Amino acid sequence: MKDKEYGENYYKNALTLAYLGDSVFSLMVRKHLILTYGEKPNGLNKRANAVVCARTQAEIMRDIKDTLIEDEIDVVMRARNAHTNNKAKNSTLEEYSLATQFEALVGYWYLNNDTKKLEKMFEKYVVERL
Repeated sequence: MKDKEYGENYYKNALTLAYLGDSVFSLMVRKHLILTYGEKPNGLNKRANAVVCARTQAEIMRDIKDTLIEDEIDVVMRARNAHTNNKAKNSTLEEYSLATQFEALVGYWYLNNDTKKLEKMFEKYVVERL
């Protein structure tokens, strides 16, 4: 896919996709929590933090890896091979790598307007964790 204004370069950088995917995933989680639970922000934040973390994102990535198509596998592989200077906080390096792969995939789906895949992933793998 090529965006008329920006070109296709932002699709090539897996860490840029992960940066976007982190925000998209966080927004999806928070939106769901607000619409589902009548808690105050502190309670909602505790629920969100249990899912918007490297450990849970790594679990989701492990679950969905075998369902990906060729373009998605390419994105995941580029994210796996991307070098980052960040250190994993409260997770192993493997979990951090898998979480980055997951976030890159979410960013890719978002930029491709693939809302069906985003929603399917969210319903199948995330809602039960909230």
